[in-house]
Amino acid sequence: MPGMYIVDHIILESNNIILEYDHSTTGLSSPKDSIFFKCPKLLIYHRSEAFDVQLYSSRYMHLDRNRSLEIVLLSGWNKLETGELHVRAATAGLRVQTSEAKVAKGTLELSKKAEAGVIRFGAMDSHSSARIEIPFSLEHEVNDISLKLEISFTTEKGTFFFATTPSVSIMLPLGVNVQDVFKHKALFSKFTISSSTASPLRLLGSKLESSEVFEAHSGLTLSRPLMVFPRQPASMLYKITKSPASEPPRPTSRTGPKSTLSLVLNYICLEEEIETAVTLSLDQVLIDGPWQQYARLIIPIVLNQVRMRLSPYDLERTAVLGEFSTSIISSVRWRDQFAGVGRSSDQKQDVATLIEECLEAWIQQTPFIPLIPISLTDDTLGKSRSIIIPVDVPSVSVVCMADLKFLDPSSVPSDAIIAASNQPLSASLAVKYTRIWDTSLDSDHDGSGEDDHMEFFYEVSGVSDTWLIGGKRKGHFRVPRKPSAQESRLKLTFPVVLIPLREGFLPFPTVDIKPAPKLHSPGEASGGPAEKPIPVSCEMDYKNAGETIRVITDALKTTVSLDASGPQGGAWLLESERRGWGSEGVVLR
Repeated sequence: MPGMYIVDHIILESNNIILEYDHSTTGLSSPKDSIFFKCPKLLIYHRSEAFDVQLYSSRYMHLDRNRSLEIVLLSGWNKLETGELHVRAATAGLRVQTSEAKVAKGTLELSKKAEAGVIRFGAMDSHSSARIEIPFSLEHEVNDISLKLEISFTTEKGTFFFATTPSVSIMLPLGVNVQDVFKHKALFSKFTISSSTASPLRLLGSKLESSEVFEAHSGLTLSRPLMVFPRQPASMLYKITKSPASEPPRPTSRTGPKSTLSLVLNYICLEEEIETAVTLSLDQVLIDGPWQQYARLIIPIVLNQVRMRLSPYDLERTAVLGEFSTSIISSVRWRDQFAGVGRSSDQKQDVATLIEECLEAWIQQTPFIPLIPISLTDDTLGKSRSIIIPVDVPSVSVVCMADLKFLDPSSVPSDAIIAASNQPLSASLAVKYTRIWDTSLDSDHDGSGEDDHMEFFYEVSGVSDTWLIGGKRKGHFRVPRKPSAQESRLKLTFPVVLIPLREGFLPFPTVDIKPAPKLHSPGEASGGPAEKPIPVSCEMDYKNAGETIRVITDALKTTVSLDASGPQGGAWLLESERRGWGSEGVVLR
């Protein structure tokens, strides 16, 4: 059996690792006689001046296009002449389109010669950076993706090789829901912006861009950043109107006017603000002294501990107070995190112990790290994350406006709607309709044949113990399938009788309008060729939604007896005189 050689110690000089062996030892030495493997862990790190590669998710996202990754090249003290970047996917189902790579920031020149998985670039000055944007696609959705990056670059001192496997989160941190309310001439869209994670986010800007068919209008814009918490979403209301000179796009036309609007949101995640504030604070501590060479080792480990220990409560507290408490990472055993770095240059102290003392002193001297103040400027919006969400206006065949109006102004004064209980009220249901929100109109339809009209049903209903509804409370009406310029002035009226059954502030009866179901034609029943039915959709604008009518009793004077000797042993109604609601008083006995 050959003798076993023991590594006496390891020396890291410049770019070389020197292993020193003790050839005189043929077996394992006693722990008392040797300091071998006091720390059997070897931690190799990059100096802050060396070449580096970083991976980020793109700050700009368009939901209608492929997402992108950003690879940042940091030259450090190297002056690159040429370089070659090999990109391979380390996540299942990930496809990286290196042929569409482009330089998003910097003066780096990419080779026009396309090769799958290879990006060749030109010279880079020392202490410079370049950001390369690469589109990617996924077969199935994942939260994190990884890449295998291998870079070979040439300098005046020779050719060097660099390999790493970075990971990045691509999960969208926000969610957007929309609620549409159709009016006769406008559409009000309410966008609810919420955080999809436990981390709050800061909303910097919100804008709904108009299209060739529709115009978007908003009220007051954001004057300062708005913090969006997981349980407290933000709401933005926009008014959408039809462009005066626009024409509805043809469904089969690809060159027609575009009707899709775009919602542009600018935001910053709170976790990114915390990491930026911690990084700047550590840079000020490590920039001077012997710790500068360990900056690329210390900062990622500290940020990783911050991510692991941040709870939803800590995130909300940081968002409200605007400062990060370093007590969150005060219990970390920093010596274990940096074990294996080695000893100091004078071989007197362990570097892990020195880094631990430095970080503990930094935590004690900096109990709170304030977040960087953010002002809404063009430069801030340009550096923030942005997402562009396409917004399609729903295509509605007919939008109906229903309005209940009382016909007897003497019984119901105009300044205050007051009625007597159990008294009939004459009213009319006025219905107007418009076709301006039908973006799928077929101009070839000439309006002839059986389907030249669309039929709708309406129903006036109310709670059984609140309203008694008579008259034409149910009915139907027809709307021409071909729109006309006079339809906005047409009005359909239907008489209705309303009888309130109890006192108080009663909400108006509800009105529901629905398209009539499509019946099978005789050709379909006999098995002949059937035409494809044209779908009909309907939205309603109820003018009386939220309105109430005050109902009071019609008794003007009531006489009761409080004699307990009566047949029931209690109060007894003797007579009652009605108010003057159009008739003489009635005595009740």
